[in-house]
Amino acid sequence: MTLPPTGGDDFHKTAAWRSQALIAGAAVLFGTVTVGGSFFHQSGFSLYEIALYPLILTFLMLLPVLGRGRKYSLRKEMLPFFAVYGLIGALAELAQFGGIVLGVPVATVSLLLYTQPIWTSLLGKLLLQERITWRKTLAVILAFCGAVVLIQGELGIGGDVRGIAAATLGGVFVALWVIWGRKSGIHQQHSVTTTLGWSAFSSAWLIVLWPVFFAMTRDRALSRLSLSFEWKYWLFLAVFALIAGVLPSLLLFRGLQTVPASTAGIILLLEPVSASLMAALLFRQPLGLHTLAGGFLILLSNFLLAGET
Repeated sequence: MTLPPTGGDDFHKTAAWRSQALIAGAAVLFGTVTVGGSFFHQSGFSLYEIALYPLILTFLMLLPVLGRGRKYSLRKEMLPFFAVYGLIGALAELAQFGGIVLGVPVATVSLLLYTQPIWTSLLGKLLLQERITWRKTLAVILAFCGAVVLIQGELGIGGDVRGIAAATLGGVFVALWVIWGRKSGIHQQHSVTTTLGWSAFSSAWLIVLWPVFFAMTRDRALSRLSLSFEWKYWLFLAVFALIAGVLPSLLLFRGLQTVPASTAGIILLLEPVSASLMAALLFRQPLGLHTLAGGFLILLSNFLLAGET
């Protein structure tokens, strides 16, 4: 007996909505990354500790899954991909949390990370010979104008130039993350495998790079790496790793297996909105005119770029 067409359509529509809901949940949870970074900074953690320890805990939480079947295993041919993916991830962690530690408000850091349309378009042209369309051109212009408005607002209230530069550089690494993963076939892997590989290689790179980072800056607020914390803070780190690392990554990579990248890009715009609202509620960080105006332009640029296939 053949099912009525409407039944099949309803099934596919329901499945699509579920996948989109997974990405929406990931976006909201990813908004806790910069908020959590601000909390740990205020609790006395260094930049390097904030970047490294949640990644290690994310990896440890997922490590037992490796023994549960071949579908979760890291295939040998994907190791070079994850080596580069992990390096990009490690540098992105340092950049985004660097902005927080150097005093840039959470909303500004989150929005500057989303200047990635500038870098995605330019680097995509340079590295992948991708065509720059009118939509990409307009997205770059909007993102650039939004970034200028945000940065002017921060400088106008005495913001740290180093923090602004770090957050902006984070947008570059997000763009590299998008470009590197675009043609990798990563969506064909299990979401647990992708999250495990990303956290493992990013942690490894941060450990390898720490002596270099320490030699570059002896500022303990940036480079200290200590294990001497009260037990409650290790509990907080574990909860942070679960909420800001494990859960959103699993939701995102699972959703990306069926949701087109263009749709996912639009849904992920919830991330900076979520971070901004949480920072306003938890830390009383005001959303000034520069933040609202610059943020609107940046989010609009991402919306336009998400329409590219």
